Amino acid sequence: MKRNYWHLLLLSLLPASTLLAGPLQDGLAAYEAKQYQIAHRHWLPLADKGEADAQYNMGLLYLNGFGVAKNESTAVQWFKKAARQSSADAQYNLGTLYYEGRGVTRSSREALTWWTVAADKGHAHAQYNLGALYVLGIAGNKEEFIGIELWKKAAAQGHLESRQALSNAYAEGLFGLARNPQQAKRWAIK
Repeated sequence: MKRNYWHLLLLSLLPASTLLAGPLQDGLAAYEAKQYQIAHRHWLPLADKGEADAQYNMGLLYLNGFGVAKNESTAVQWFKKAARQSSADAQYNLGTLYYEGRGVTRSSREALTWWTVAADKGHAHAQYNLGALYVLGIAGNKEEFIGIELWKKAAAQGHLESRQALSNAYAEGLFGLARNPQQAKRWAIK
């Protein structure tokens, strides 16, 4: 009898996630094992109930055609649901899909909107892409200083494309920057 007591005590000390992973984590395990239809079965009920992570994951399945027929329009709908719940990854993906015109009508303005929201949350890829829109003036007036600052934020997080862009900009004196070999070297990918 004492042994069962200790066994129950030990079980009660374990985190719940150790005892029961749950459908979201079960879906992730299936996804990582490339069992996409199983992942879909785990995530769909959660996504339908409004779980942002599951909605984002459903978007990935449809975007890539993993376990479902590839459908970029359906992916956009799932990403929008997750993005409205503050998923920075979903917001970034929406920006990319709008910029490329995949599953939606191409719109640099919509890309700017979604990348701005994700960048404000510290999403490095969104900061890089948004920075490019600003330095090149793609979505409006050129605002090179803002673009450079966004690249610096992303680079500080280890984003390689941002480091390379900064290195090139300083090496060549681009986007309103004076040539500065020391800064070019600082940002160069090692």
